[in-house]
Amino acid sequence: MAVTTATLDSFKDIAIIAGGAIGFITLWQGIYQYAKQGRFTRVNQFVSMRRRFLEDETYRRIMALILEGSPAVAAEPVLDRRALAGFFEELAIMMNSGVLKPEVVYYMFGSFALKIDESKGFWHGLDRDSHYWTVFRTLIADLREYEAKRRPASLRGIKL
Repeated sequence: MAVTTATLDSFKDIAIIAGGAIGFITLWQGIYQYAKQGRFTRVNQFVSMRRRFLEDETYRRIMALILEGSPAVAAEPVLDRRALAGFFEELAIMMNSGVLKPEVVYYMFGSFALKIDESKGFWHGLDRDSHYWTVFRTLIADLREYEAKRRPASLRGIKL
């Protein structure tokens, strides 16, 4: 049986179609794996930051004083307080760069950042209005805006 030109052309067309389909499936799998890896990286970054926040003895001590409303927070070393505020700036940078989602940062760390902002003792010896704290102040403004939007309409304007 002789192979005709039409048969060869059909095989060629089938091979091109099959190659294109395999290429498309491979591309799709690559994109899927890349997205999955991105999620995994974000989760790892979140877990790392959460662990750092919860396990750092200095952060825990300062946050305990802030949450108690203790004026003793002002006696904590300036470098330790600066490091804690810097931690929240790192979160803001990670959020702004897309590594962490804003909802995650707000939900898991937002109340602590707001407490730091409201603590007069925490800022003793630190110039809160300095341009060096712009990222922190922006995070606080974003948090307050986020909270205002998430409150039920009947409670907006009422400080809880």
